Amino acid sequence: MRKPWHKANSALLKQMEREVQSIYPNLHFYPEKDRVFIRGSFPIIYDGKILDRYLIEIELLPDYPKSIPIFRETGGRIPKTLDHHINIPAGDICLFFPDERWKTYPPDSTFLDLLNGPVRNYFIGESLVELGQPWPFGQWSHGAEGILEYYSNLLGTKDLAVILKYLEYLSKPKLKGHWDCPCGSGEPLRNCHFKELIDISLKIPPEIAEQSRRRLLSFRP
Repeated sequence: MRKPWHKANSALLKQMEREVQSIYPNLHFYPEKDRVFIRGSFPIIYDGKILDRYLIEIELLPDYPKSIPIFRETGGRIPKTLDHHINIPAGDICLFFPDERWKTYPPDSTFLDLLNGPVRNYFIGESLVELGQPWPFGQWSHGAEGILEYYSNLLGTKDLAVILKYLEYLSKPKLKGHWDCPCGSGEPLRNCHFKELIDISLKIPPEIAEQSRRRLLSFRP
C-alpha cells in the first residue's frame, strides 16, 4: 500500500507550508492520517490591500498532486446551491471541471498558483455577487450542461452524439487511426481529426473523459 504523499515526501509538505504561509499566514496545515487539511482565513488581496476574507477548509487527498484539492467555505457566507458553484450534497466548491485542469491548473502548477488564480477568482466573484454585481469571470453551467458547453466549445460542435463519440475515443488508452472519425465525415481518423484528438488526449486523461461521457449519456438538452 502506497504511503500518502505527505508521508512519502515530508519535504514537499514543509516547502508547501512555507510558500503558502509567506503570503497567506492565516492558513494553517493539519496532517491527519492519510490526508492533509488546510484551514483558516483566506484574504482577497488587490493592490496590496485586503478587500475581503473567507473562512475556508482545503482537503489534500492521499494522491495529491495528482488529484485536485477539495475546497470548502466554512463561514456560512456562500449559499450551498449550484448557482454558487457548490457541489450538492457534498458542499465543496466547484472551481473548474476536471476536463479543463490542463488549462486552469496544469500539472506543473504549484499549490500557490491554485490559490492565487482559480481560488482567488472564485472568492472575488462571490464577493461581487454578494454586493449585487454580476459574476465577473466567464463560467460554464453546472453539471452535465456545463460539460456539454465545455466540449461544444473545445470540439466546435453542439451535436451531443458527436461529442459522445469523441469522448468515447478519448476514454481509450490509445487512439487508432483506422477508426471512423467521430466528426461524421466518413473518413478514417488518421485522415481527418487525428492530430486534434491526439492534442486533446495529451491534456485530458482517459478516466476524466470517461467520467464526462457517462454523465452526458443520461443528459437531455
